[in-house]
Amino acid sequence: MRGDGASGGHPPGPLEPEKRGQSAEPGVPQPEAAEVESARLLANQARETLAEEGLSDIEIRRLADQFVAEDRGTQLASFLEWAHRRARRGET
Repeated sequence: MRGDGASGGHPPGPLEPEKRGQSAEPGVPQPEAAEVESARLLANQARETLAEEGLSDIEIRRLADQFVAEDRGTQLASFLEWAHRRARRGET
C-alpha cells in the first residue's frame, strides 16, 4: 500500500524513504514522534467526511498516519483528495 506517483497530484515528500522500517505494517512509512499529533489532528478534521464514505475510524487514522509519514503535508483539502482516491481504489 505504498503511495507513489500513481497517487496523483500529491507525491510523497523527500523524507518519505527515511520513514520506512519496522512497524505494525512493514514497508509502510509511519509518522515520526513529532508528526503523530499532526496526523491525529488531520484524522479528526477529516473524520466526518471520510466516515460518510464508509471508512472506519481505524482506516481514517491509518490514512492520516500514512499521509503525514509520506511527507505529503498536513493540508486538509489535500488529505481528503488523496484519501478519497485511496478509498475508491480500495487502498485503506
